[in-house]
Amino acid sequence: MIRRFLLVLIAAAMSIQAESQEAWSLQKCIDYAMESNLTVLQSKLNIERAEIDYNQSRFSLLPNLNAQASYGYNFGQRIDPFTNQFATQQVGTGNAFLSSSVDLFNAFSKMNNIRRTEQSMKASQYDYENVKNDISLQLCLFYLDILLNKENVAIAKEQVKISEAQVDRVKQLVDAGQEPQGNLYDAESQLAQEEFNLTRAQNQVVLAKLNLTQLLQLSPEKSETFEVVSPDLSNEGVELIDNSAREIYIRAKQNMPDVKAAEARRLASEYNLASARGNLYPSLSLSGSIGSGYSENNTVQTGDPTIETFPIGRVQGSNDVVVADQLLFDRRTKNFSSQVEDNFNQNIQLSLNIPIFNGNSARAAVNRAKIDQLDADISYSQISNQLRFEIEQAYVDARAAMNSYMSAEKAVRALEESFKYAEVRFEQNVINAVEYNNIKTQYTNAQSDMIRAKYDFVFRSKILDFYLGNPITL
Repeated sequence: MIRRFLLVLIAAAMSIQAESQEAWSLQKCIDYAMESNLTVLQSKLNIERAEIDYNQSRFSLLPNLNAQASYGYNFGQRIDPFTNQFATQQVGTGNAFLSSSVDLFNAFSKMNNIRRTEQSMKASQYDYENVKNDISLQLCLFYLDILLNKENVAIAKEQVKISEAQVDRVKQLVDAGQEPQGNLYDAESQLAQEEFNLTRAQNQVVLAKLNLTQLLQLSPEKSETFEVVSPDLSNEGVELIDNSAREIYIRAKQNMPDVKAAEARRLASEYNLASARGNLYPSLSLSGSIGSGYSENNTVQTGDPTIETFPIGRVQGSNDVVVADQLLFDRRTKNFSSQVEDNFNQNIQLSLNIPIFNGNSARAAVNRAKIDQLDADISYSQISNQLRFEIEQAYVDARAAMNSYMSAEKAVRALEESFKYAEVRFEQNVINAVEYNNIKTQYTNAQSDMIRAKYDFVFRSKILDFYLGNPITL
């Protein structure tokens, strides 16, 4: 009963482990990298920065609007701006206003700046696509490297089985006294070498997986259970060789994001030059404001006046005092709402700015913009030429890889028959163990060479597929 329970637990654990080791296809790797790779995410931030610049340049066409308010106290003599009278005591004053201005004409400098930021935004978007393409190609290379090494493991395992069978056969012959003990030692030595080759091939699989999981930036938990799907690659890339290098270049120049990014930056430099030239011409702007203010020194009369008599002198030759009457009024500070209404003011004006001399800053900006335009033109030509060189090289490499793969296939077929014949002759004691192992080694090396040529050709064809603008799939 306990044994059956343990078997159920083991089976359940193996089932959970199998689910956690769901194999990843190349497309799943690419999709995951596009969502989590830090280089891709960083490139995406550049798009957001460019979008902010573009939106800001468009809003610059709209009128600005600003509000300001202040309140303070004055000490000492001054002219009150709201009563136009001298004030010597402490006076509290406040004001508030709204102002706005808009450019009516600036030689289309702002419009060209909008076009510049728009092209810069497009260039950032193309850069983002280019980063994704580079990551996808690198993923494809690492993915194929895993498949290559897994096939090498399968070959190594098969060679171990053959060597094990050889050791068993030689041991039986030695025990029967038909072969010397030295032949058994040779067979066991060959088996040890094949086991070493298997271990080395398995280590290469581990390293290849490490490269891919690091590029995917997987967590340690996911990396431990990472496996890949082994697709059918028998017909990969053959039809791509039908295209000439020139045909691939023509399509690539229309589709490749790095070329489009260079073209967008070239256009942006042209608009930047036009915007800089606009600063050499007069500009016309319209501005206006509304505002009001308040002063504690602004007072009004309250209640009835009182009469106060005060001396103004004496009569000459007598002691009689001359007096005069004066009306005195009680006063209070005029209330806030009345002052705001009374002091309400408006302003509107047209401003014409004619640049004459400003330390040569505007002319220097134009000259810098000209240099930037020439630099962008050169960069565009460099990227176009580099693309052509890369495609021509990739096309030659793909054809060479295809020819190597076809030759390797022929060599494997020939050595396979030779190895089968050697097995029969070895069992019949027609050839010795050394001759048999030499033929087996040649066959094993031919298989490894064919696998390397196969995956080299598949990757080279994927590069051509990439230049044609096709998605990278297996």
